Amino acid sequence: MEVKNNLYSEREIIEKLKIKDNLNDSLKILYKNYYGLLEKYVLNNSGTKEDAQDVIQDTMVAFVNLIQQDKFREESGLGTFLYAIARNIWLGKIRKQKAEINHNDQFLNSQSQIDQDVTYQLEKQESLNFVVKLFESLGTVCHKILTLFYFEEMPMKDIILQVNFENEQVLRNKKSKCMKAMTDKIEINPELAENLKKTLHNLKWKP
Repeated sequence: MEVKNNLYSEREIIEKLKIKDNLNDSLKILYKNYYGLLEKYVLNNSGTKEDAQDVIQDTMVAFVNLIQQDKFREESGLGTFLYAIARNIWLGKIRKQKAEINHNDQFLNSQSQIDQDVTYQLEKQESLNFVVKLFESLGTVCHKILTLFYFEEMPMKDIILQVNFENEQVLRNKKSKCMKAMTDKIEINPELAENLKKTLHNLKWKP
């Protein structure tokens, strides 16, 4: 896994990285020696060249920070160490991407029954964005409550820990008022109602 460098030893590269005046030259050496190795890893693990470029850049930044903070113990070669950093960064990006996809799929395809207040399914991501903007138009408090309840699927007993309400019943009353305000907003605004009709596949309201 190690890539031999004909001009500088690994120790010399590390020492150069510690000197900010030599940073650009040192980075060029790292890119020249290890870019292919790190790019190959990302490409072999469902990534694109653009993904590889981002991962390698993040890897180099992380490695330089470790060097300048004197946290690189040289227990492994540079190639092995850079490979490990790149692997962790890429796996983190994949996990994040999968989490976002799963979250959207759950919301768009078939959300389970959430209480008996509201049940709805969204056909496209645009529908999700529309609902988010609708929540935001109700004000900060309503936006936070409805987002935590419907999007984060957080139970009332947990939501109350994040908002300043006396008890769970007061919170439920506020949530009902927020839902009523949203219903009123739609009913008095023909354009908003038409947009909702076009974007939502199914939206049912219960006071």
